[in-house]
Amino acid sequence: MTPTRVVRLFLFYPTDMAVEYTLLMQKTTDGSAVKSSLSDFGFAVRDIPWPDEETQEVATRTWPGEHGEDAYIPPSGLKLQSYDVEVEFCYKGDVGTAVDAYEALRDYLIGANGDGAELRVYDPYWRRGRQGLHVKKIGDFDPHRSNVDEVLPMKVTFRVTDPITEITLNYVGD
Repeated sequence: MTPTRVVRLFLFYPTDMAVEYTLLMQKTTDGSAVKSSLSDFGFAVRDIPWPDEETQEVATRTWPGEHGEDAYIPPSGLKLQSYDVEVEFCYKGDVGTAVDAYEALRDYLIGANGDGAELRVYDPYWRRGRQGLHVKKIGDFDPHRSNVDEVLPMKVTFRVTDPITEITLNYVGD
């Protein structure tokens, strides 16, 4: 069986921040800073429904007149499939700020500034993290404006290409 690999994310944030409403992200390029969806971009996390982990298909064969099937299970064990995870974000700010906040988060996620688009992410609420993610889709861009503020809910679909490596969180600092 393949052992689970663990990668540690070192953060320089105080431990009393509202971690349950944020998604911590870091580019995979060397020396990249850890970013918070909440404190760096103003987007709180509404929901992260982590999907079921499924194994890759195994080779099978059925025989006429026989019950069931023959399956080849590799001696090294079953391998996990890549999967998609859809994160629901929500921004609330002053009038005229939602589009700029959206563009800042979008540009960071797609690597528009040239620092790459592959990410490590950590969900402090579920204490679950993965690496090898990239954005697959940004949708449901639906801003709402009142006289005093703007609210922008949106969904981002990430493709998880490394379903086995766990990201752990280590706070460093205050």
